[in-house]
Amino acid sequence: MVRRDQDTGEDRGSGQSALDEPRLRENVIGLPAATIQGITHMAPAAGIILSVPFIASFAGAAFPLAYMLALIVTLIIATSIGQLAKHLPSAGGFYSYLSRGINPSMGFLTGWMYFLYDPLIPCLCTVYVGALVENTLQQLYGLYFPWYVFTVIVFAILAALTFFGIRLSIESIIFFAAVEVLITLALSVTIFATQGVSGEVLRSGFTLAGTPQGFHGLLFGMIFSVLAFTGFESSAPLAEETRDPRRTIKWAVVLSTGLQGIYYLIFGLASLIAYGVVATIERMPEDPNPFYQIANSAWGSIGSILILLALVNSAFGCSLAGQTAGVRVFYKMGTVGVLPSSLGRLHPRYRTPHVAIAMQTLISLIVGLGLGFWLTPAGEFGFLGVLITVGLIFVYGAGMLAVPVFYRREHANEINPLLTYVLPILGIAMLALVLYGSVIPLPDFPLNIALLVDGVWLVLGVVLVFILGRTRPRQLMAGADAIFGQQREEVEERL
Repeated sequence: MVRRDQDTGEDRGSGQSALDEPRLRENVIGLPAATIQGITHMAPAAGIILSVPFIASFAGAAFPLAYMLALIVTLIIATSIGQLAKHLPSAGGFYSYLSRGINPSMGFLTGWMYFLYDPLIPCLCTVYVGALVENTLQQLYGLYFPWYVFTVIVFAILAALTFFGIRLSIESIIFFAAVEVLITLALSVTIFATQGVSGEVLRSGFTLAGTPQGFHGLLFGMIFSVLAFTGFESSAPLAEETRDPRRTIKWAVVLSTGLQGIYYLIFGLASLIAYGVVATIERMPEDPNPFYQIANSAWGSIGSILILLALVNSAFGCSLAGQTAGVRVFYKMGTVGVLPSSLGRLHPRYRTPHVAIAMQTLISLIVGLGLGFWLTPAGEFGFLGVLITVGLIFVYGAGMLAVPVFYRREHANEINPLLTYVLPILGIAMLALVLYGSVIPLPDFPLNIALLVDGVWLVLGVVLVFILGRTRPRQLMAGADAIFGQQREEVEERL
């Protein structure tokens, strides 16, 4: 007798049970670790240090307001995603949510747009930091350590950590998060204690009085403040390795967002105080790393070294969290057959998706080094920031749209007007406003090219959905059933 594999569509001999096949390790992650995965993916220190100069170039001294508005948007999105996560735990994340929540075609298209996110996070978090490391070591110690060497070393370490198992990855993530948060919060406390908070700083930081470009400048600045929050949902692809995933993932995405938002407001306000309102508007966008000056003014010459340590630590933790989540989406889409089935293979000893890890590492090397040499590392950060954020507006918007559709169809008895309808609609409207500010008027090169890539990628995804619908319809439909727990129970019943 020959059985057909539910995930890959491949034949299995009768002697091989579906339950005997390698699976991701189960029950190894709890709520604290899942929450920290989301926080680290958002890169607490790097989220401020790298994004503030870009936000300030549009929003001026009102960059704390941009973070506060982004927090509101992200909390709405996180709450909506939590409504899906409690019923649809899966390593596929948004791919599984949309496949089941709306339909498999939308699931594939959302997963396709998601490829502009997690697979590119190691590039976003590593390359620009490599350039800052190069410049700092050369200026302070006369050492030449090229950004591309730093980048290759980091990508190699990421591959090793994700290959040897999720527990090692999560333990590393927790360590990195603790170091960067302690350094930057200690700096914030020092600034508050020595300089206080003036009314001018509060007016400039939290009203349009601080932005020379007005409301439109604030909207475009929000591209990078929303980018600083992306990653809260990275707990979702860990569902198959999480204890009580329906409850844990739901709370992890909300807690990570809220805690990160509080952190951004504290560190952001302290940074505005230390750098000064006028300097933030006039000089910060051109300053290679204004946080060296901020730290040195508070702690002396050792301040820049500690900030560099926090930044490197944060970038590495963010890259590791992004790789951990992205690899699992590749893995899940490989197991159901919409991507090559080899991506769904697990290493027999470590039970990690080693083929997907190799693919992710190759993508990081090609994109990271290629864009870095073409646009410079700073140019790559801006390019990827716009590319990723605009792509995620589609992903997040689709996720919130799935909430009312899914609950009306499968859980009508659980409908809550606020959670099911009001928050998702409000979130979609706010994302649409950010998208409008991103494309009207079109930004200068290379940010305009990033918008073009988003559009071309979306059209290509629609074409692939059409092709898969005609050539591999069963594999396309399988995404709606790739839900952890439910799938296993159905296999047990058949056997």
